[in-house]
Amino acid sequence: MGLLVAYILCLIVGQAITIGIGLSIDRYYSPTTSLAISLFLYFAMFWLAWKVAVRITEPKADTTASPSAR
Repeated sequence: MGLLVAYILCLIVGQAITIGIGLSIDRYYSPTTSLAISLFLYFAMFWLAWKVAVRITEPKADTTASPSAR
């Protein structure tokens, strides 16, 4: 459940950034350029949000000493 929540949160933040970038590009360049970049970022954000969510929620390595080290 934690992975899903982390994914949704990362996706919301990422898509907000994508919208901001798209609107900024639209202001200074042609709408066609803005559309192409926005579509690429929109779909790339799903992949990136998944990678970030998995990294955030992965179990931490156990840092206790091994039995042979005693």
